[in-house]
Amino acid sequence: MPPAKKSRKLSRKDLNQLKEYGELDPFSNLGEENDLDDLISKAISRNGFGRLASTPGLPKAKQKGHRGLAISKPPKASRPDAYSKLLNSLPSAPAATANQGAATSEDEAEESDSDTQMGEGAAADVEVEYEVDEVEHGAEESESDGESDGESDGDSGAEAIDGGAIEDYMEKHVADDDSSQMHRRLAAVSQKEYTQVAVDEPLLGQAVLYSVDGQGVRPPNPNSITPRLTKPFQKLNNGQDLSALQQRLLGWFDQYLDVVYADRSFDKEDEITTAYALHAMNHILKSKDLERRNKAKLTKAHAEGTDAGELRDQGFTRPRVLIVLPFRNSAYNVVEKLYKLASGGQDMNAPRFVKEYGPAGYEESVVSKRKPDDFRKTFAGNIDDGFRIGVQLYRKTARVYTDLYHSDIIVASPLGLRMVTGSEGDERRDFDFLSSIEMVIVDQCDALLMQNWEHVSHVFGHLNATPKKDHGCDFSRIRQWYLEGTAQHRRQTILISEYMTPEIQAVFNNNCRSIEGKVRIKPVYPGAVTDVIAQVPQIFKRLSVKRLQSAADDRFAHFADHVFPELQKASTTGDKHILLFVSSYFDFVRIRNFCRDKCCSFAAISEYSTTSEAMAARRSLFAGELGFILYSERAHFYHRYPIKGIHRLVFYSLPEHPLFYTELLNLMLTSNDETASPELLSCTALYTKYDQLKIERIVGSKLASQLLTSERSQFTFA
Repeated sequence: MPPAKKSRKLSRKDLNQLKEYGELDPFSNLGEENDLDDLISKAISRNGFGRLASTPGLPKAKQKGHRGLAISKPPKASRPDAYSKLLNSLPSAPAATANQGAATSEDEAEESDSDTQMGEGAAADVEVEYEVDEVEHGAEESESDGESDGESDGDSGAEAIDGGAIEDYMEKHVADDDSSQMHRRLAAVSQKEYTQVAVDEPLLGQAVLYSVDGQGVRPPNPNSITPRLTKPFQKLNNGQDLSALQQRLLGWFDQYLDVVYADRSFDKEDEITTAYALHAMNHILKSKDLERRNKAKLTKAHAEGTDAGELRDQGFTRPRVLIVLPFRNSAYNVVEKLYKLASGGQDMNAPRFVKEYGPAGYEESVVSKRKPDDFRKTFAGNIDDGFRIGVQLYRKTARVYTDLYHSDIIVASPLGLRMVTGSEGDERRDFDFLSSIEMVIVDQCDALLMQNWEHVSHVFGHLNATPKKDHGCDFSRIRQWYLEGTAQHRRQTILISEYMTPEIQAVFNNNCRSIEGKVRIKPVYPGAVTDVIAQVPQIFKRLSVKRLQSAADDRFAHFADHVFPELQKASTTGDKHILLFVSSYFDFVRIRNFCRDKCCSFAAISEYSTTSEAMAARRSLFAGELGFILYSERAHFYHRYPIKGIHRLVFYSLPEHPLFYTELLNLMLTSNDETASPELLSCTALYTKYDQLKIERIVGSKLASQLLTSERSQFTFA
């Protein structure tokens, strides 16, 4: 007698599965204790391609989460004639110079709380749950773009013919490809083997393309922007087509290269943010159009009783785009642009979002008008740096404050993400929502450097990792390169900053691994010394260092042996108007402790100093009661103290921002008395051969190589 079959209690999910398809989900009996790697291995056959049996037409389960703010849908518009005009405004391929090097290694070329409670959180650890009642009357609770059975509002312009070539760069970039060429490109990227190509970019500056597999500069994407975005973009762009800057940037973005653009400014801010918001929305809409087409094929095959084959178009989790920003005021501007692009150009109707991210209560008058323009623009509005917010796209609308796992786009600060991803050993840490990010945009890197760049590095270290749970994903629809663990090579990384730094370069070297290659763009610098008004001799001293790892110790040794004795001597002879500027906070702490041990007469001003402490130090320097002030770059970034009475300025290390160099020297025009002799005014800057990026911004691109390679070690600018 055969043994009795063990009965199994059916869940509601199982009953629905039986009702709809007449059979149980083959993985429904796998508990959560099963490692996700086991599930992935079951979805991959011996030859590397998935052969997971699934019922054609299987609908995607609608996930539950926090309700977002609904935005009313605009009327459906026909494809505008402006679409062709917008496409024609995109640039032709940039010309590459004949200076193409052989394939080389990048390392050699470059020396230098639960799943459903992951929504927006404040800087506090406690999540506050809101009742969202801002849903507009009459707004439909329709399915999102990726879940609708209907046709797309406008095809992506990238219909791929079965068995034929894929013309659209986006679809070609994300398509599963097991060809020998793809394996060569993956190997080249993994080994950092690129062909460096200098590209002629008169508008953007100096561009260096890191080409993979010798593909070089490609022609423009023939199917760049989906027609649905034409009218919303023109409304967002003040009725204008793409500007010259937007054309050039989108020309690089749309090739799915990793891009570093190091010439951001507040004059260009609106153009740049609009360009990458358009690119992000375009990527999401094209991805959803592809999902709809594949779903229609599965539905048709199911109705006809045929096999539609493998149609893979998804990741482990829903979020595809991550936008990292430093402050809420930046997030407000970017989310507002995404909102308008998604809703046909309509203004936002989201009171909670406007209240928590908008400028209300942070009027411009709060920021002193005596501060520089860039300071007032950076710190105008809400400058809280602990936030994260999900944006979910629907057919003609969007919602904000959606659960991160149910969002298409995540806009967050590094600190806001770190509050969720946590640290090793944290029981409630979660970073599965970052597993399927296909595009990460990090804007205002220069401001993020003044916060805590380690949080940025932490985020990059957890992108595209295999999730710990399946989160209800359909393995038959997951792209092969997710299952194979090569998603980081399909992710596009865009870094935007006012200037290039070693930290940004490190991300470019180690985390930008797109199979399409990458490009680094920075301007030709005229030099900050040309903007100095004060008639002060500027002395640049190059320090001799043994190697990069010992550069910090060698610099400090020079300070202790040569600079510090001079500071002590000057303070005892009566000239007590010295400002010692330090760029790195670690160096700042090291020097502060050293001076305390030497019992010096000095004051230290950092970003952590109180207003009263900073004011007392400034008054003492002005009155000649202090030997010197130790001043950090972060303190200047966050406060821009007008320190008066400086006779001697010493740069222990040059500032990252070239504007700070100019500002500090021009402060020397305000001496503490009218009889101060011009001979007392001086500026000395210490640098090493590893400070190439800083030197280039300070003295200019033309003179930088001379200061770095000349036999002379001291240069004077009068």
